Amino acid sequence: ALHESISLDDEELAALVERFGLFEVCSEASSPAEHLARPDLGRRLGPSATERLRASCPAGVDLQVVVGDGLSARAVHAQVPALLPMLLDGAVGRGWSVGRPFFVRHCRVGLLNDVGAALDPEVVVLLIGERPGLATAESLSAYLAHRPRPGHTDADRNLVSNIHAAGVTVDAAARRVLDLAAELRLQRGGGYRVKELGGA
Repeated sequence: ALHESISLDDEELAALVERFGLFEVCSEASSPAEHLARPDLGRRLGPSATERLRASCPAGVDLQVVVGDGLSARAVHAQVPALLPMLLDGAVGRGWSVGRPFFVRHCRVGLLNDVGAALDPEVVVLLIGERPGLATAESLSAYLAHRPRPGHTDADRNLVSNIHAAGVTVDAAARRVLDLAAELRLQRGGGYRVKELGGA
């Protein structure tokens, strides 16, 4: 079950969990307060989480999608039900092997590194809620990393941000994320070395 702050009673999210077999793991942050006060804990998988991932997800896939609450569970609630199937279907359409998606509670972006170490996917996409701004609390970001490992930083990652109704639409975001993932696979690396095609 997903964390109650993401309103699992919402039929759309419940359907998403059922359709994609999502399961939940937690970062080392054990509460929302700790998540805010100790960002470093949110960047690491909790003690039993690595074991759970290895038992539940295939290793070495082309694309692994992770959903994290980040700083706005509302963003996850608003955007992921439409975006996740587009990403998974689009990846399969490109002939890629796709891992089993899962949800991380109290998640920070750096957690990508532990996911890479645990499952060794070629590309990891983390869908995570952005810090609620003045405009909207429904803005989602998609961070991409090529074979992430502990020690990697934002310089090794690529980002599609402002995914919400009045920003980057989920359709456009899905296309951009998949095109970026393809570029990361082609170049066998990511971060500042890889630019989005068309300069978008």
